[in-house]
Amino acid sequence: MKEKIVELLKNTKERIIGQDKYVNSAVLIAITELDGKEYIILEKRAVEIRQGGEISLPGGKCDERDKTSEETAVRETIEELGIPREKIEIAGKLGILVNPSGMILEVYIGFVKLENREDIKYNRDEVERVIFAPVEFFLKNEPRIEKIGIENVPQFSSEEFGLPKRYHGPWQGNPREVYFYNFHGDIIWGMTAEIILDFIERLRKSMEVVK
Repeated sequence: MKEKIVELLKNTKERIIGQDKYVNSAVLIAITELDGKEYIILEKRAVEIRQGGEISLPGGKCDERDKTSEETAVRETIEELGIPREKIEIAGKLGILVNPSGMILEVYIGFVKLENREDIKYNRDEVERVIFAPVEFFLKNEPRIEKIGIENVPQFSSEEFGLPKRYHGPWQGNPREVYFYNFHGDIIWGMTAEIILDFIERLRKSMEVVK
């Protein structure tokens, strides 16, 4: 029995117990270089779809046809932004975010080769428009931090940030911090802002080590 258990653990990759009970999704921090500057490609979701009107990273729910969450992130990026597979280079996995509503979100970082912004032929049924946010912007600007208090009531004005009406009442989950970036009037917030903040903090540390 001992040998069987040891063998089992040797063959077990990083996993979340009970993961199948949750909504499993994957997103891509898609980075492209244009005119000597690196940008994170973001999308404002079409109003008619889930989380419509919000700004997000390309990605979505894992599908039965996806062998891995990395495949999900790539497939969704292709479907939403119209980027050919050969233009996407996956650099690696940033980590896993578990949000208060029970979604497990696996986050990847990849590089996208574009000649110009018009190379993106985004799916207008899912994407209202594409936003190119310089990595430099996030390196130089800290997010605004607000809080969800007891009874899940926001301690800030959802109207001030222009959030959809579905966010004007109590939120799901436990008391927590919520992050907001204001990029030239576009509000990048929630899970997207939290993921970008984590990426930027890790990037800053790696840049300090290089120095």
